[in-house]
Amino acid sequence: MSFVERLKLALTLSENVRTMTIRSLVTEFFFGMFYVVWQPYVIDLGATIPQLGLVQGVMILFAALGNLLWGRLSDAWGRKPAVVASIVCRLIAILFCFAARSWISFIGFGVFMGLSATWQQTNPMDSALISESVEANRVGTAVSVYMSLGLIASISTASLGGYLAMNKGYSIIFLSCIAGELFNTIFISTRIKETLNRKYEKMDRPLTRSWQGLKDLLSLENELIPFYAINFIGTFSYGASNSILYALLVDGLGFNTIQLGLISTMFGLSWGLSQIPVGWLMDRYGRKPFFLLAEVAAMIVVSGYILSKEFTVFLLLQILYGLEHSMWVPAQIALVAERVPSERRSLAMGKLSTFPLLLGIPAPFLGGLLYEAMGFNAPMIVRLLSLLVSFIIILVFVHEKKG
Repeated sequence: MSFVERLKLALTLSENVRTMTIRSLVTEFFFGMFYVVWQPYVIDLGATIPQLGLVQGVMILFAALGNLLWGRLSDAWGRKPAVVASIVCRLIAILFCFAARSWISFIGFGVFMGLSATWQQTNPMDSALISESVEANRVGTAVSVYMSLGLIASISTASLGGYLAMNKGYSIIFLSCIAGELFNTIFISTRIKETLNRKYEKMDRPLTRSWQGLKDLLSLENELIPFYAINFIGTFSYGASNSILYALLVDGLGFNTIQLGLISTMFGLSWGLSQIPVGWLMDRYGRKPFFLLAEVAAMIVVSGYILSKEFTVFLLLQILYGLEHSMWVPAQIALVAERVPSERRSLAMGKLSTFPLLLGIPAPFLGGLLYEAMGFNAPMIVRLLSLLVSFIIILVFVHEKKG
């Protein structure tokens, strides 16, 4: 089956994939502007880099809770209610941004954006819903279609976001995001078809009274131990470096929001255009090679950040950084999905995000302190070392299932 035929099937035969793709298009069209400007806006409101790290840490804490909550509830009640509830949380988060008069207001943003578990698209219920909406051998393609078209939409607005922030202010960006999430709430509520065929556990008793439920929530699946290790290491190092990158570029290297918009556009262009071909190649040739290549690409990007401080270099490195994301995200989702049965899949994916996020709560704050004490390169070196360790774990301990 050709790539074009696979793409046509993913878009026409699965109503859920098409619906989620439209949701992604709407969200990313407006959030393409938001991703670029929110950290500079917090700095404009008087926050220091460690204080921005505190906001990011709050988001990580509640993202951990959100991933676990929605993962557990979507396995019990179904994927659709959890997806809709997460969008409502995202909407509330942007309302905090719109009403902000000091950086403290972004604590509320961090709480609800974290609870939404939808920061830049991936979360357990979305991943489970997409993987259950197509045949097992087309999961990589389906995830890639869902993510890539939204990313392409964000390309057209990232630079516009930087321009609007400098010349028109931030409010118009926040209002656009609010309108988009209002549409998504209604659209998803009326169009998504439930994919969970069996209720894993009826919610007629409190989870805290169920020993099995508590055990399910707290235990680590043996088959996912290498993935937990990768995510523990990667989440902490990412939190200390990339999660505050735009603020570091503004504060440390003097970049402006227009330059950040161009960087975001290049990253989104690379990720969006490569996602579908990479997903197709992944389904055809296997997931582990692309998992490894993603770590190599990330190491090259971070090495470039350390060795050069020129805007042009940062811009060009986004091509490789986009490729890294197009390989890493669907590879992990597909490798995890093939190891966990559907009745436990969303919870497992939620825990795979939650437990590493809990470890990573202080990471942005510590990254800010590290930056203030030792400069821009210090958090990047932490990130580089973690990527090397993750590469070794994948190489040695992650084995792809055949057939």
